Amino acid sequence: MNPNFLLLPQDRQLTIINAGFKVFAFNSYKKAPVAEIAKEADISKSLLFYHFKNKKDLYLYLWKVTIETTRKQLAKDKVMETSDLFEMMKRSLHGKCEVMRKYPYMAEFSIKAYYEQEPEIAELIQKDFARLAKDSQRKVLEIIDVSCFSKEMDIAYMYQEMIWAADGYLHMAYAGGIPDPDKVEMEFSRLIEFWKSVYRKKDIE
Repeated sequence: MNPNFLLLPQDRQLTIINAGFKVFAFNSYKKAPVAEIAKEADISKSLLFYHFKNKKDLYLYLWKVTIETTRKQLAKDKVMETSDLFEMMKRSLHGKCEVMRKYPYMAEFSIKAYYEQEPEIAELIQKDFARLAKDSQRKVLEIIDVSCFSKEMDIAYMYQEMIWAADGYLHMAYAGGIPDPDKVEMEFSRLIEFWKSVYRKKDIE
């Protein structure tokens, strides 16, 4: 990425970033047309290549933005500052919906990136996903209060099931266009409450 990109006005940077997220969210890396990204961003293809030397450079920059934005939002919403797993998930959900308002296609871009098969980028993305998922699960399992669950409960598997459901829900939500963050937060909050009623001990308030 050309450092001059960061000297652009914030709204111009945001427009270009969101154009990239949108096109890559609905196309494989190989088939994503750079010309379409430029058109979506309302700039010339040559100007886009001035800021990013090639498609890979742009894609990896968007991946970096995804990781950094997620990390900052988790900290802002104090996601890891509670021992209640379900409260943790609600805070995380709220954070994801806040991010969705600024970057409408980031979540779908992230899911698409997970399944990307292009050798040019797949290995790097998969390594990052594996590292981030493992680190996140480790931190969550270290923090949460397990006393509210039965001793027979496989906490790690329960947590993984919730992550799979969240990813599946978001992918489905994007099938109809840009999801409404308020609707996403309301609907998924109901699912979190359902999990809470199913998994927590019945004598825990």
